Amino acid sequence: MCGRYENAADDAALQAEFEKHIGELNIAYDLDEVLSDLKTDSLKKENIAPTNIVKVITFDKSTNVFKLELRKWGIKSQVFDPSRAAKGKDPMIEKDIFNSKIETILKKGSKWKKIFDEGRCIFPMTAFYEWTGEKGKKVPQRISVQRTPIFFAGGVMKTGIDKRDSASIITCEPNTFMKAIHTRMPVLMKTKSAGEFLTAADEVAGKMAEPLDDEVKMKSEKAAI
Repeated sequence: MCGRYENAADDAALQAEFEKHIGELNIAYDLDEVLSDLKTDSLKKENIAPTNIVKVITFDKSTNVFKLELRKWGIKSQVFDPSRAAKGKDPMIEKDIFNSKIETILKKGSKWKKIFDEGRCIFPMTAFYEWTGEKGKKVPQRISVQRTPIFFAGGVMKTGIDKRDSASIITCEPNTFMKAIHTRMPVLMKTKSAGEFLTAADEVAGKMAEPLDDEVKMKSEKAAI
């Protein structure tokens, strides 16, 4: 699971990272205009939460162009809640899907498979958060990738039933480091692999959505959020 994350990298840093490893990254928005519409001074950089406006990177196959775009984090969808059905209530509820399990995405016949095939994206990150400890006393942990200031989480995007362009982070089983912290983790990639995830054939991209290699060192520290 990934319910909070950090992206402290500004647009210039993201462009520099992409140009170093992949190629040109176009900024597909006017930030001043966006901030004016949102009536805020800046987009969140720390403790980014579901429903916040976030930066994602996409790849336009028709023009071979990478774009830095803005999306709402969480795809508003109708989902079936069996607990409501057991109580005689309408089991269909609206929910923002901010994490999408790769196992569900790749399941034969899954509606998410089409979304994955047509709308992959990557979320730039400098860290993500998980909470550890006993219920009622949980402590936030800031988790990062050592010697990798900027990394990326695989994602999918589509227009939700709220008519907003939205995106969800893909999650997978934990690697060895994350097993001690949580039962899930985001599909994490360094820049070159993240670019390949966007441009690869659907089947290849699906195989890339796996736990971060144990050889890539991660770090966890108590967070002040």
